[in-house]
Amino acid sequence: MLFNHILVAYDGSEPSAKALDKAKQIAAREPDTKLTVAHVINLQPVTIADVTFVQPDFYQEQIKHQGDALIEKVKSLTGDTPRAIIVVLTGSPAEAILDYADNSDCDLIVMGSRGLSSFKEFMVGSVSHNVILHSRIPVMVMR
Repeated sequence: MLFNHILVAYDGSEPSAKALDKAKQIAAREPDTKLTVAHVINLQPVTIADVTFVQPDFYQEQIKHQGDALIEKVKSLTGDTPRAIIVVLTGSPAEAILDYADNSDCDLIVMGSRGLSSFKEFMVGSVSHNVILHSRIPVMVMR
């Protein structure tokens, strides 16, 4: 078996949809391969220069509502994939993906090259870049 457990980062963007499609193709080659689709909710405060911005309650509720809609979409996209599960992670997206991969015996991460990132991630560096730099397992990035 080439991969036992594939982790896909999914945020609803076109590159993440391509990543999910590719991961499903890989998982379909081996019926025992586990496929985990992870959606990360980032509600952490954003710091720009010396100013920290805490997201207001209405924004947090909107993000949670969008996350619920994404989960329903992923369920429909993975319905025919055996051994597929969906997880919702919280925190910094790169850290959450890496922590989950480390703690869940994943042996491949598949993700989009760009997601629905915030201004902070655009300025500091993309989630995919951080995952590539710090992952202990192979990372496949889809454009």
